[in-house]
Amino acid sequence: MAELIRFARLLVERLTATKEGVHHPVSLDQIRETLLPYRTHRNALDLSSIEDYETVLLRLAAEERGFVKTLPPAAAERCRKELAIASPDLSLLDEVGEATVQIGAASLARIMAEDAVEAMSTRAPVREYALVEENDVERPISNDVMAPPATVVPGQAPKRPAAPREEIERKPPRKPPAPPAEKPKEPPARTAKGPAAQPPRTPEAPMPVSTPAASDTCRHCRNPVPTGRQVVFCPWCGQRLIPFTCERCQTELDSEWRHCITCGAPVKDPYRYV
Repeated sequence: MAELIRFARLLVERLTATKEGVHHPVSLDQIRETLLPYRTHRNALDLSSIEDYETVLLRLAAEERGFVKTLPPAAAERCRKELAIASPDLSLLDEVGEATVQIGAASLARIMAEDAVEAMSTRAPVREYALVEENDVERPISNDVMAPPATVVPGQAPKRPAAPREEIERKPPRKPPAPPAEKPKEPPARTAKGPAAQPPRTPEAPMPVSTPAASDTCRHCRNPVPTGRQVVFCPWCGQRLIPFTCERCQTELDSEWRHCITCGAPVKDPYRYV
């Protein structure tokens, strides 16, 4: 289920960046070849093989979870029947490649909600700490009042529960500790030249190095990227962070392409290392 939600969310991001917008219908061939090709988005999709990629696309075209509306409906029905088989034939995508999928307003809201739930479920579980005290002996409490349990905060010493009021009143007050004896002050050492030498100054602690903010992350692999400089490519997954567009028609292109997919003009990414 997570891979389908991730695929739908990335499809929404790619469609939002286009001129037509997120609600514009696109064919399955467009998704495979230009919008979300496996070769350039396998890290962001977190899919290990092309078979996994085509299976997820087949599930999306089958209108699983209602993320998209597939037209014609016969194409969606063929995808559902193929997925019902233990080993579906993934070549069906070649036959229904001209079928279109469209994300409506309700479908977009469902994708965002499912993605938020998935993000909450993938967070690291909070560890539970149990407080164990040595020589733990039961003590009677008057008026049948149970003492509150000790609270434990990770990284801090456990706080003991407050004792009952009657028990506090029975305890004798503690004597304040005696102040420490003052050491006799030694006369300052004098040099031959006159005034006493000043003690050496302690070096100041170095300022902590700033780290990237939690929001400065790669939109493909979600890893932090450097701040305070121009970052064109992600240092972790190598994906381009600043859109690369055609100078003639301003169509967004992939960094590895040599020609525009809209006007056919020759293009070259000036930041791409060849």
